[in-house]
Amino acid sequence: MSDLPQRPSLEHLRKQAKARSRAQGVPLSRAQFELARSYGFASWPRLAAYVRASGLEGLERALVPADAPALASLLASDPGAATRPIGDPTPAGGLVPLLVLLRRSIGSPADVRECARLLLDAGADPESHTVEWDGQGRRTALFDAVGRGDAALAEVLVERGATPDEDAFYHACEQSGTALLDLLHRPGFERMVAHKLDFEDAAGLRWFLDRRVDVNACRALHHAIVRGRGTAILTMLLDAGAEVNLPWDRWDVGRRPLALAARSGHLAAYELLAARGASAELDEVDEAVLAVARGESARLPSAPPPALGIPDSGDFGWVLGQFAGLGRTDVVRALLDGGLAVGTRGWSNFTPLDQAAMHGRTATVRLLIERGADLDDRAFDEEGPTPLDCALWGLRNNRADDGDYRGTVRALVEAGAPTRLAPPTGDATIDALLTDTP
Repeated sequence: MSDLPQRPSLEHLRKQAKARSRAQGVPLSRAQFELARSYGFASWPRLAAYVRASGLEGLERALVPADAPALASLLASDPGAATRPIGDPTPAGGLVPLLVLLRRSIGSPADVRECARLLLDAGADPESHTVEWDGQGRRTALFDAVGRGDAALAEVLVERGATPDEDAFYHACEQSGTALLDLLHRPGFERMVAHKLDFEDAAGLRWFLDRRVDVNACRALHHAIVRGRGTAILTMLLDAGAEVNLPWDRWDVGRRPLALAARSGHLAAYELLAARGASAELDEVDEAVLAVARGESARLPSAPPPALGIPDSGDFGWVLGQFAGLGRTDVVRALLDGGLAVGTRGWSNFTPLDQAAMHGRTATVRLLIERGADLDDRAFDEEGPTPLDCALWGLRNNRADDGDYRGTVRALVEAGAPTRLAPPTGDATIDALLTDTP
């Protein structure tokens, strides 16, 4: 492992990464990852954040690394700094220190919590927020605490007066466990069960069912089907009273669950619903996709996707990721053999490899790697999750009951997949695999 210079330059590090990329014939993202690891950082974004922090001054220099002793000293000499915006001298002003801490800090969770307490003790507003999403919502300090996956940090804010808001609760649905849900719930928030069904989280769904969410009013069964949820979750919804022949009232209006399962390529859901007495008229698109799911065809129809959050490419290619997430390696192979691109985007811009990794589908992951799937792909932006990130996130937050996460991580590590995450993951075997990453 190399040591960074006393005054590291991000521009110099960028040049180093580009030189490594050219010399080794690897993508720049791979070269950046390897360079970051050589300096002891889990990822390039972590290295870049550290270097930027080393060049900061004043309160920000303490906030970004979450240096509690330094922050305490600065606040003691200037208590007003706890509420004075930092940066951006425009009329809109900069970010208040609490939001700088929560959005930019690369410190440990314990250190970030201690710095938050220091700021709050000095007068920082626990309701601090910015207006985001084209003016449609507020990004609160509580929202940022949830984004860190730190229930203890969120609890600190609530204890100091932060009001749980819908956006923060919605964000909490993306995390495993129920601590954040318990902390942030307010009457009516349970209607956001659909977002919980974006993920394979039976315990999280049970939390909503225990609060007697109306699964039919929310069309929870429809949402679970189109998002590829496993039969255990579908069975939970059916046992909670989900009506098998209820028409959908949004997105693909009027479609019944059985037809939606066919159109989504979810053969296991189709068979479960049929066994529960579901019925529906299938149109040509439904029949065509169902035939692919049954292995009777490899020709997808041309049709729009049945739900929001899925790219509308016109060729129904999004369903490749659905089959990958469901572990249908046979169908994925047939579609690839038929000419479908291995990197075809699906739900939330994830590639098939992302979705297979997130659900622990080792055989499918190995097939996609063999077919040239991009191991360095970032689903959302340059700091987005790589396929290995998706596997590690899925291990904790999206764990399929039948997923083989150890095998999946092993396959990705052996193929040289990068990750910005680091142990501990809660699985000693996976932790050992990660320590062997390049």
